Amino acid sequence: MEVIGKSKAHIVLDSCFHESGIYFSDHEKLIKCNPYCSNVKYLVDLDIFQWIFEVADPQNNPITAVFFVRQYETDFLLDDSYGQAFAAARLKNREHYNGKGKRICWEAVLDYPEFEKKSPNTFIGKASSEICLLHQHDDKTSVYFDTDICLDFTLSFPLNLMPEGILRYMTEAIMSQLMQKATESMLCKVQSDICCTAPELAVEGGCK
Repeated sequence: MEVIGKSKAHIVLDSCFHESGIYFSDHEKLIKCNPYCSNVKYLVDLDIFQWIFEVADPQNNPITAVFFVRQYETDFLLDDSYGQAFAAARLKNREHYNGKGKRICWEAVLDYPEFEKKSPNTFIGKASSEICLLHQHDDKTSVYFDTDICLDFTLSFPLNLMPEGILRYMTEAIMSQLMQKATESMLCKVQSDICCTAPELAVEGGCK
């Protein structure tokens, strides 16, 4: 059964735009802040990252979720086509920003290498994230963090006897809670690392 979860967050950092960009570009350091991540490694030959997450199904059985992602980065301006679309969707007041932005994306890799499944409850997931950093006039950095995760797994007895619609609703609600908790934990770690302004933190969780 395919389960989809989403989370969105906004945080304002006291660090400057350049320093914040360096921090968020450090893929391994950032993803290790996720409390469900047990391992992350960079596969140099393929230029991709492998994540291993440990979660639980609705019956509290352990599940290992493996993700393969590729990171790329681009600069943008609020006046270019991407920046205008982003501002229309996410910004309430453009006056806080000087127009300079950085976009860090994690995209799911579908052509992934073979790997050893250490348990029958090991499943491949798809993850994608968009991290957008904006330079504020006060030399702080505004960060917008959006993540989508899709996990297709087999449920154990007796959960697999439940109607699929009810089961999906229940499972996606749990996935939503897990993702929100993970996002909050990651951003709290960022706060402690680079001294962000604690009151200016907003996190949303949800599922499609």
